[in-house]
Amino acid sequence: MAKKTYIAISVIFFNVFVLILLINLCFSGLMDLREYFRKKNRDPESSYSFKPDNPELRKVYPGMSQPEISKLIRENRSVTQGYEPYVQFKELPFKGEFVNAEPRGFRSLDGQEKWPIDRDCFNIFVFGGSTVFGYGVADNETIAGNLRRILRETSNKKLAVYNFGRCSYMSTQERILLEQLIMSGNIPDLAIFIDGLNDFAHHQGVPGFTKDLTKFMNDGEKPAYKKLIEALPVTKFFLGTGESRAEKNEGNFPQTVSDVISRYKTNKKIIEVISREFHIKTLFVWQPTPSYKYDQSYNIFQKFDYGGFLPYLGPGYEKAANEYQTGTFGNNFLWLGDMQESLKEPLYVDAVHYSARMSKLIAEHIAVDLSAKKIIQ
Repeated sequence: MAKKTYIAISVIFFNVFVLILLINLCFSGLMDLREYFRKKNRDPESSYSFKPDNPELRKVYPGMSQPEISKLIRENRSVTQGYEPYVQFKELPFKGEFVNAEPRGFRSLDGQEKWPIDRDCFNIFVFGGSTVFGYGVADNETIAGNLRRILRETSNKKLAVYNFGRCSYMSTQERILLEQLIMSGNIPDLAIFIDGLNDFAHHQGVPGFTKDLTKFMNDGEKPAYKKLIEALPVTKFFLGTGESRAEKNEGNFPQTVSDVISRYKTNKKIIEVISREFHIKTLFVWQPTPSYKYDQSYNIFQKFDYGGFLPYLGPGYEKAANEYQTGTFGNNFLWLGDMQESLKEPLYVDAVHYSARMSKLIAEHIAVDLSAKKIIQ
């Protein structure tokens, strides 16, 4: 009798387990389908992401074959982020034909100078987000790569340029990164900060993975069974996993925009104070974006929902332009927010990232400004 009871209970538990497994597999599939149709229903030209099969991309990759374009895009999409203290994350090491990222946290250039830095060189650190890292272009076609080439052609200095552009970085993270580099003994002669886009994209002023890391820490003492239940696809399907885009966009736009610019100014001021102490020259560059002062008829990704995904970008750039006109950003500031206004050509490889041509133009503006300010001669 006991044996039959044991077998019956075992069968019941096994069937329940299989049923739960099948239910969660079904809901996992439903979630995948929901995401698939959500993406499919978007206009393909509105995509934020790289699409190697998009024939329009040939306009921003002149001289490259379709297989070369596809390989470059695949390499860019293969770059991942890993944890780094204080700044949360950085690009992990990567080696490819077009894209290379060093373990020390910067993107390589051909013939990249050694690390730690050589004090006999005039060392330039270029900070920024993924547009500075150069998602969508080859190593030497980044802003930093073009800047090194231009400066070496126009200056007698022994120059070393390091591309510290990192995905999603905003001015706060760049300030902290500079501090950490100084702490390690790698003190540049010149630090260039290229910002604007990500400060408004992360308008709350916290790095990109803050929500995930907060949940990880807060769940530390949570019982294992609760974590398991919350991780089940059926739970995620009905309860969701985060706030909606509409919820993210709620708030006082003028106040949020003012807060972002105020935070940027504060970070700039802190960097300046630190840099004076360590004899570092600085240049702060306000970068162009495709949604501001750019003829959208030339924007391959003009149907991208900039207002939905980056709601503070438009009003933020308008206010930043007004601030620039009043001179509140200081003398070590270069405004490039409207540099593309008269350019009638495709300049972006996706919704926000620069083409090789655009990266070159930005580098040229920076080089001219460095010369005019007698920072590099």
